[in-house]
This record gives sequence, structure tokens and C-alpha cells, in this order.
Amino acid sequence: MVNGLRLVALLVIVSFLVSACGLAEINRQIGIVDDLGEIKGKVDVQSEQTGPVVVLRFEVKDSVFTLENQVIATATGQYEFAAEPGEYLVAAFVDVNQDGRFQRGQEHGNFSTEPMTFRIESRQTVELETIVISGDPPVLANGQSAVIAESEIVKSIGEVVSLDDPQFNRDNYGMGMWRPVDFLVSVGGGLLFLEEYDATKVPVVFVHGISGGPTDLRELIESLDANKYQAWVLYYPSGLRLDMVSDYLVKAITDLQSKYRFEQFDVVAHSMGGLVAHSFVRKYVEGFPDRASQIGLVMTINSPMGGMTSAASGVDLSPVVVPAWRDVATDSAFLERLHSKAWPGQIPYHLVFSYQPGSGGDGVVGLESQIPLKLQSESVRMYGFANSHVGTLNDPAFIALFEGIFQAGGD
Repeated sequence: MVNGLRLVALLVIVSFLVSACGLAEINRQIGIVDDLGEIKGKVDVQSEQTGPVVVLRFEVKDSVFTLENQVIATATGQYEFAAEPGEYLVAAFVDVNQDGRFQRGQEHGNFSTEPMTFRIESRQTVELETIVISGDPPVLANGQSAVIAESEIVKSIGEVVSLDDPQFNRDNYGMGMWRPVDFLVSVGGGLLFLEEYDATKVPVVFVHGISGGPTDLRELIESLDANKYQAWVLYYPSGLRLDMVSDYLVKAITDLQSKYRFEQFDVVAHSMGGLVAHSFVRKYVEGFPDRASQIGLVMTINSPMGGMTSAASGVDLSPVVVPAWRDVATDSAFLERLHSKAWPGQIPYHLVFSYQPGSGGDGVVGLESQIPLKLQSESVRMYGFANSHVGTLNDPAFIALFEGIFQAGGD
């Protein structure tokens, strides 16, 4: 019998095969994602100024430097970017006033004195020499200029939206899986707020699954105590490699922490979003070990924590390979890294799974993948529901459980 997820995937593929143009465009965009390389490095601060270390990535074209992305370095100075093939410059500064921006000519931070220009090829990992921050910003060569053009997904961190916003529609969810580049250009996504930031409320980050979006989690979001919690939604093209999504979430959370100084947040994730959440926790705790206790709880719901053989089949057999499938596939390098270390004991982990009577899972993810032995021992509680992969999200019994956990503060 064909697995539910594989059947859906095959039906979608067949529909696109009707249009050679559609298939070609999907393959083109997936090729862009698959061609991405990785930039890694470290920053050494030798100035007396203190504050978050912001690392900037510029793309260099025709002597024009375009700021494409920026991240906050970890406590040990580590940083990394995903990047398309091309020429880049990486630099860094100490963000003394913590506004996320370098202001030339003002005492708001020290810039690296020797920014690095280099080229990255398809699927290449470039490890840069240590960037030393010790003085004034460099003067670019004559004829060169800097153009600041932040990407939409970076600008939208903390943007206030409504779940009824037109961007949250099924067509866009499907676009995010099959045409992630189009999604980033036309939709954007990001870590979005559903109300203005309120320092008296604890943020709860909701992470959707593959071919999904924030409205899948509407019932859970609306069940939160509005006097105690504020919902944030991670809206991302679900066809992307999962490390790219978790890297973005680390950046978004650390940016918002620098801006608002909140000391606790929770994470709730459905389906493939559970893998994103686990990857985020691993990177966040490794990069900022002193902040681990700020994660009040993590809950995953019907997530393929052990991977899916159907995703592996998709990689092997499909004429179109969604990049995320490579990470969800059983025994993938992503899963191996994810489970290579123990779950941080100071973070309560609630593991929710579902099953349909007479079957081996919830209709999409098998029980063995939802509750691997390692995570059974690492979770503080496990909860099972006789429902489907998506149906559990609207199950009154689960909603009641969810409300109770958050009313108790996640203990």
C-alpha cells in the first residue's frame, strides 16, 4: 500500500507533469536551493566595546556591495550563512546600542578592519579566517559603493499580521513546498507577530509542517490564554532544506531578544516543523548555552522525528525532488546530526503522537517515527490521540490538554 504522504506527493507530481512548463520551473527553483553553499567563520572581538556581534553578508556584483543578510554571532563568535554561488564580502561589528544597524561616523560599534571578499561555488562550504574587530570601518576602494537591500524575510521579523491575512492561503502553502524561491519573492514569510509585542506576555513560537502554514495551527493559537501568552508564527517555504529554516529561526529569535530583552519563550511545532524545532534548539543551545533555560517548553505534534521512508522514496524515484525531502528521509545526514546529542535536560519536551485505529500511524507518519525510543526517554511527557495527522490539531481532547499544559506553565 502506498504511504499517505507518498500518494499525495505522487498525485501532485502527476498534476504538474501535465504541464512541462510547470515541471521545468519547479526543477529550476529546486535546483537553486540544492546549489546553495555554506559560509562559516568566527569573529574575535579585540575592542573594549560590548554588545551583540552582528555579522553582515554582502553580495558583490560589478563593484557594488549589496547587504543581503545579517546574523548575530554565537557566544563563542561562530556564525554561518547559506548562499547561492557568487562573490561575497563578510564583515562584522559590535552592536553597542543593540539596534541591529551599523551607523558610520557614530560611536555605535566597531567594524571589522579587514572584511573578507571571496567566491563560493555550488554546494561548496567556505570556512573563512577569523574576523577581528578592532577599529574603525574600512574605506571601500574608489568607485565602489554599498547598497543596502535587506531581504523581505529578514525585514519581516516581528511584523504584526492577522491569521486572516491573504498571504496565509493554501496556494501559497503549496508554492512554499514546490517553488520556494517564488514564495520568498512574492510572499516573504518570516517570524511574524499576531499582535503588537507585549513585554508582560510570554512568546509562543508556532512552527508549521510541510506544505502547510500558520492557519493549520489556528485552534491551538486561539486556545492560548491571551492575558499570559502572545503567539508568534514561523512562516517559511517548506521545500527548503531544514537547516536553512532552523538557522533563520535562531537569527530571528536572537534579533528579537536583542530588541525586546524577553527572558522566556516556548516552541510548538507540527509535523515536519518538529524537526525544525529540534534543530533550532540544538543550534540555539550550542550557540548561546547561557540562554537554554529561557526556553520554557518545546512541544512537537505528530512529527517524523525518526524520518520517513516515503521521503527517501521521493528522493530516489520522483522526477522532482523537494530539498526538504532529503532531510526528512530516514537515515539522512540531517537526522543523524539532530539525534547525535542528547536533548537539553533543562528544557521540558512534550511529545504528542497520533494513530488511526487499525493502522501503524496517523495516516502520514508512522508511530515508530513519531516516538523513537531516544525521544521517549528524553521527553517529560508523551500523549497519544486516536486521530489523524492533521485532525489532532482540532481534536477537543488535545486542545484541552494543550490549554492545561500552558496554564500550568509547561511543567
